[in-house]
Amino acid sequence: MKYKKTSILLIAQLLIATSVQARCNLELFRFGSSVAEVERQVTGSKIAIPDAEDISRQELFYPGEEICKNEKAFESAPINFVFLYDKLVEIQVVRLSESPILVNWAESIYGEKEKKPRSFYAKKPNTAWVWDNFNAVVFYSIAPDYEGVVESIVIQSRRHQRYFEKFSKEEEKLLQGGL
Repeated sequence: MKYKKTSILLIAQLLIATSVQARCNLELFRFGSSVAEVERQVTGSKIAIPDAEDISRQELFYPGEEICKNEKAFESAPINFVFLYDKLVEIQVVRLSESPILVNWAESIYGEKEKKPRSFYAKKPNTAWVWDNFNAVVFYSIAPDYEGVVESIVIQSRRHQRYFEKFSKEEEKLLQGGL
């Protein structure tokens, strides 16, 4: 009898551990990767991008269900990979749904947000907050829409802040030169 209980307990723990590991962690796409490296990671093949390092800003879009298979939160939610100077620096996800769902995924990866703003629980939620960890800053926002809510998650690399600053300065010079 004792052996049977122990076996059941071990199997249950294995199932729980497997389901936790099954969560899609977008940070598996390593910040600092090139456009070609991310493309190869997603499709298994390399794309030809001439002089990608010379392009200040690039973006790759993929259907969420292609990147995060079997993760309901990413169904009909495009994932946008943002590159500055051929380095992955940001990942964006936007989802339109009847009720909040991306927040559950985000909390499973980055930890539960304690003391969420009251407006999150409103009939038409409208709020935002930030998670901060060693590798990234994660912005979450939710706003009402006609049929439900629009959720947005932006994951930015902490280690590549200099690329954001460089890009911002270049854009500012372009704007000033155009005036």
